[in-house]
This record gives sequence, C-alpha cells and structure tokens, in this order.
Amino acid sequence: MRTALLSLALLALCACGTVPSRPGSSAPVERGPKAIALEGDPNGLWWDAATKTLYMADGQNNRVLKWTDAGGVSLVADLPPVPGRGVGLGGLVRMTDGTLVVVRFGGGSAGDVVFIRPDGTSGIVPNLKPERRRIGLTLARDGQLYVAYFVRTNNVNTGAVARLTLDGTEQDVIGALTKAVGVLAVGDSLFVSDQLAGKVYRSSLAAPQDYTAYASLPSPDLLAVGPGGLLLTGSREGKVFSIAPTGEVAVLASGYQQPHGLAYDAENKRLFIADHDGDTSNGVTHFLRIIPVE
Repeated sequence: MRTALLSLALLALCACGTVPSRPGSSAPVERGPKAIALEGDPNGLWWDAATKTLYMADGQNNRVLKWTDAGGVSLVADLPPVPGRGVGLGGLVRMTDGTLVVVRFGGGSAGDVVFIRPDGTSGIVPNLKPERRRIGLTLARDGQLYVAYFVRTNNVNTGAVARLTLDGTEQDVIGALTKAVGVLAVGDSLFVSDQLAGKVYRSSLAAPQDYTAYASLPSPDLLAVGPGGLLLTGSREGKVFSIAPTGEVAVLASGYQQPHGLAYDAENKRLFIADHDGDTSNGVTHFLRIIPVE
C-alpha cells in the first residue's frame, strides 16, 4: 500500500513538468513551467505539430532557431544580411512545403520579408517597400500569407494589413490602423492587434476591409490560437491574455518581462512564450518559456 501511495504521489508531481515520452518518442515531453535562457531575442514563434518542432525568429542575431524536446535549441539557418538600422525579426510561419517565412522590421528604412527553403538556402522577397515596419505574419488555410505593418511619418503611425506573395506583391486589405502588430487567420476570420489603440479587430477573409472591434486590452502583441479556440496575445505589462469568442478578456498567465510571440501545442497542452527583456539596467536575458495550459 505504501509503495502504491508513493507511486501516485510521484505521478502527481509530474503533472506540471517533464512527463514521460509518448510511444515512439525518444524524449520526455517538457510541459513546464520552465524558462530557457537564450543567446538571442526571440519574437515570432511557430509550433509544427507534425514534426513536434518549435521554430523561433531570433531578432537579435538575424537567424531562425528551433527547439525540440529531444534536441533543445539549435540553429535552422542564418538569414541574409540586412542593411540599415538592425534586424528586428517579427512573425514566423512554416508553409506546407516546409518553407519558413519571416518578416523583418527594419526600423523604417530596411523592412523586408525573408524565406528559408527546406534545403536550408534563404532569400529575400523582392520589390517590397523598405519603410514598412512589418511585425505580424500569418498563413491562411488556403496558403495565402497576410502581413501586419505600420509606417511612421513625423512620429505618426499608420498601420495596415496586406496580402503577401513570395514573388513580391503586397496588397493592402485592411487600413486605418495605428500600430498594427499581430495578424492571425483562423478559419474564415482574420484577426489583427493594434498595439497603440489597445484593440484586437476581427474581419472575414472574404471582406477583410469590413473589420470590427473584437476586444479591448492593453498593448496587445502577436496573436496565437490557444485551447478551446481562445485567442491569445502577450502584453508589455508582462501578461498573456486570452480572448473568448465573446470578446471577453482574461489574464491567462502573468509575471513575465514582455511576452511577444506565442505558440500552442494542443497535443501536449503547453504554451510557448517568447519573453523579451526590455529592461537593460540590470543586464539582458531573453527567455523561451514553456507553461502548461489545459
């Protein structure tokens, strides 16, 4: 009896942490809570359920990293050099053929979009306007890419969402925003976060220009889908918010630095958070955080 009780207690301790690997898997599943210090500054995240791989856009070192339970953090590829005012990678998606696409912020003079082919070679999408500060990126179920960006003129922001193709076309579909940061296609809907307005908007993919306010919350960032269809976003307040289909906002998790990109692993019920350290007064450490989310 004592042995059985001890076994039950050990199983309880494993409920929120490293759990046994699934059949056919070579590594335990890390559900957290766990903070992994990174030599880089992650922003966009993308969870690939088929390969059980998390991809990370490292805005500090102009590269894409990956993380797996078995292998930890490793390099996918360095990106082509960027001229001007630094790198500033934003959103990241993986297309059905395995191509990774990443937006680069560019500080108003060197914004662009880059891609990494499955063979590891990379390139820059041609003919895009370098003054566009691109942050958000999403992949609709029909394979169409959408990018969120803003332009700053005389310290005034004008934000928008555009359809993007890798041959170099960018057509606005939503305008009249201020600081468009996150964009997310979910089914037939398109969501966009406006950080300065403190709003998340929703429209249909068929008529994206007819968008309406979906939720109000402080400084929303990149967007992700969470458990039960909840919409998730980070905030400069150090919180991760959930947004219900009714538009009701709740705090899902808190106590972080500045959560940027998010990615949810539905199979293992865990959330990945790119936690940016915005305070340089006591040193800088950026984290990949993993937390259990039921």
